[in-house]
Amino acid sequence: MKKIIFILQLVVLPYFMLAQETVFEESRTIYKRDKVFGGHLHTSGWGLNYRYSVYTSGFSKRSYEVEFTTIKHAKEIKTFSSILDNSNGYFYGKMNYLLATRFSIGNHKTFISKQSVRGVEIAYFIHYGVTTAYAKPVYLEVITKNEDNFPITEIQRYDPDRHDRGDIVGKASFFTGFLKGRFYPGAFLKAGLNFESSRQANRINAIEVGATLDAFLQNVPIMADTPNQQFFLNLFVALNFGGKKTE
Repeated sequence: MKKIIFILQLVVLPYFMLAQETVFEESRTIYKRDKVFGGHLHTSGWGLNYRYSVYTSGFSKRSYEVEFTTIKHAKEIKTFSSILDNSNGYFYGKMNYLLATRFSIGNHKTFISKQSVRGVEIAYFIHYGVTTAYAKPVYLEVITKNEDNFPITEIQRYDPDRHDRGDIVGKASFFTGFLKGRFYPGAFLKAGLNFESSRQANRINAIEVGATLDAFLQNVPIMADTPNQQFFLNLFVALNFGGKKTE
C-alpha cells in the first residue's frame, strides 16, 4: 500500500502540473476507436495490459482488454540461506508463483472534459470478465546426499513436508518446472478513474487508479501452512499510452 501511495505522489502531481500548462480550445474531434498499451503496479504485484476501445459517443466508449499480472500472497517474506553468503533469496513456505491472465469488457464514461479542467480529461470505468491464474510450482536448490553419503545440492520442487530452512540454499530458475503447474479459472472485476492529458488530441497519455477483484472457484495454493485465498482484492495505479483513430 505504501508503495502505491508513493508512486501516486511521484507521478500524479507532476502530471497534473504539466497538464495545466495547456488549455484545449479547439473544436472536439469525433473519434471512432483507440488503442493503448500500459503497465500497472498493484498491492500484490505488477502487470502489463493492452486495451482496444470503440467510441459509442463523444464521451463514452466500449473497451476490450487483456491483462497479464502477477499476484503475491500477503505473507510472503524474502529470506536468504545461512549456509552460503551469495545464495539466491527465496520465500520460505511459498509453493507456487501465481500468474494471472485477465480478459474483460468495460465501459468508459468521460464526465470532465479537457476544456473544463485546463487540459485534463477525467473518466470513470468499470470492467468485468474472466481471469485464469496459472500456479507455477516453486523449485529450490536444496542440500541432499549422494550414494556415498556426501552432501550435494539438487534442484527440487518445494515440498513443505520434506524441506526446512536448513536444507535450502536458494531459489532455482523461475523457468524450472514451468509446465508443471495448474490453471485456476475465475471472474474479474475492475473499477476506477482515468486521467488523460496528452497535448495532442489524437494521442493518449493516461494515469489510472482504482481497484480490482479476482475471484476464483476455489482457494489458490500459494503458501504452505498459511491460509490461502479464493478472492484477491487489490488497489492499483497504471500508466497507459496510445492513440485515437477517426476511422
